[in-house]
Amino acid sequence: MTPPPDPDRPLPQATAVDGPSAILCRRLTQGRGRLLVLFSTTLVWLMDTLLMRRLEVHHQVAGTAQALPLLLERLSTLAFIIVTLGMARALYRSRHERLFAWTLGYLVIAMVQVVANVMAMVVTSSAIKGGGLTNLWDVAAVYMESVVVFMFIYIFLDVATPGGAFVWPSREGEPPPVPHLIDYLFISLNVNSTYGPTSEVLISRPAKLFMALQVLLAILMLTVLIARAVSA
Repeated sequence: MTPPPDPDRPLPQATAVDGPSAILCRRLTQGRGRLLVLFSTTLVWLMDTLLMRRLEVHHQVAGTAQALPLLLERLSTLAFIIVTLGMARALYRSRHERLFAWTLGYLVIAMVQVVANVMAMVVTSSAIKGGGLTNLWDVAAVYMESVVVFMFIYIFLDVATPGGAFVWPSREGEPPPVPHLIDYLFISLNVNSTYGPTSEVLISRPAKLFMALQVLLAILMLTVLIARAVSA
């Protein structure tokens, strides 16, 4: 009988036959890559916190739509502290399964925040009239938050999926390139703007579901943008 995996076992060493996603995993869990992971969690949390506080100050989220996003914003602060401490401990102690569990938990929270922000904009779109096109900044802020959050989701899925969630194109006769942060940003931005994947082939079913969710959120944001622009 095969013993259950030890959540405290160290990360496996990379080999010459590792695929692009495995090499990326090693880069993110060693040296400066660990600081990038912690900085990323802080960036996502900071974007959401600043957005919700500004919406609250300018009363652009009000009435029944105000409770859920503001509650999530306050809960996310506590979750951010707990999850970041757990991720830092797992990163610097090289605990594989625990790191992925903490990261998954944080990304779920971040995704719920994006969904709540989009829903809040949809509910309050009819109540916000006039004010000029400068009042559309919150739509742009939620749009960029969605791009950043789903970028990190695609990184996580690519690293967590055996063999990778994406097939990275390469020149003929050359090995597949190791993906960079810009590659995932490019994918996320294209999904948000063109409603589909880019030149990279998506082969992971969970990643397809998340990409479908991102497309639906992007359509809702575009609808709110048009409605608010006409009102302005």
